[in-house]
Amino acid sequence: MAKNAPTREELRAFFVEELELPDETIAYETEFAADLGIDSLTTMELMVQLEKRYGVRLEESEFAALTSVKAVHELLTARLDAAA
Repeated sequence: MAKNAPTREELRAFFVEELELPDETIAYETEFAADLGIDSLTTMELMVQLEKRYGVRLEESEFAALTSVKAVHELLTARLDAAA
């Protein structure tokens, strides 16, 4: 059974926790590289955690487009809603 897509707040909280950043540092529109200085390797590690947590498979080619909490939320929502 597919898991429900995370809410915006659940996903934002995931990034706060995983990146060990102050809560106010990450907003829904926050860009990982531009606003937080996160490199592609760290982004990939985060996506692997999300794959495990939500039971989805993300293609490597999709990682480049996952540049913000918003982008990740939209992709997860689309994937998990399609699987439901």
